[in-house]
Amino acid sequence: MFRRGRAAAESAAETERKAVFEKLAQRPENVCPFLGLAASRADYHEMATDDHRCYAFGDPEPISGEQQRNVCLQRGYANCPRYLRGVLVIPTDELEALRRPHQRVPPPPPPPPRPASVPGGRGRRRSVLALLVVLLLVGGGVGAWWVLAGPGAVAMETPTPIPSRTSEPSPSEAEPSPSVTPSVAPTPAPGDVFIGFEVTVGEGDNNVFRVGADGQILAQSIQTFSGSSQGPVDRVVASNGLLHWRETAGELAGWSFIRDQSGGFQIREVYEAPDGSLRYLVLPEGET
Repeated sequence: MFRRGRAAAESAAETERKAVFEKLAQRPENVCPFLGLAASRADYHEMATDDHRCYAFGDPEPISGEQQRNVCLQRGYANCPRYLRGVLVIPTDELEALRRPHQRVPPPPPPPPRPASVPGGRGRRRSVLALLVVLLLVGGGVGAWWVLAGPGAVAMETPTPIPSRTSEPSPSEAEPSPSVTPSVAPTPAPGDVFIGFEVTVGEGDNNVFRVGADGQILAQSIQTFSGSSQGPVDRVVASNGLLHWRETAGELAGWSFIRDQSGGFQIREVYEAPDGSLRYLVLPEGET
């Protein structure tokens, strides 16, 4: 009788444990799976609170509000020493549950096209055509101004905001992050000399990091940009394989941008032409 009761208790505990990790696997990508409440391992709040606890070491431990805001509730939680320690000791099936891809809801189908023939359609089409001609003329003027006074005229010494770029919000992010408009600038030609890399960030908030030689995140800061900004960077690969782009000048010197953790940014190769003008080559995201 005692053995049957003990087996039933162990079975119930195992079922409860699996249910907890099934629930953790459904969390957003910016919430650490080891973050929980003092009274509930699988629940959390979207904002920092004294009720939060860290379960990376098994027993719930208090965590500061700053740690929650900058690490636990950010996409960079996977670089947290507590998280790295936690994934080494949890059972394999639990780890697989945490790594399971999130199910994404497919976008709604596009609305059906409107009928091509409606009363008064010819007059409307003429109005639309006239509006398109005006927009093309205005857009051409803005494009020409951008080529003449755009990134090629920006100094490389410090990332200075320029008002001519715009940013578009990324609808797939759980939190808004800046997006970068594709560059319109002269591309390299034969005889041009490569002189370095340049980062471009869009208007809004962007995370930057202090990264050690071993790839560990030493510090994190949220920077707010009033417009699209550029600055010189070095391409750095840490000993653990982490690729990051470290600012070399200005107020952010020594801080790095990391793909999928910093937000929207763009890396360009910078070339100098024989006449001293600058030309650019945008690197695909897969190489940054």
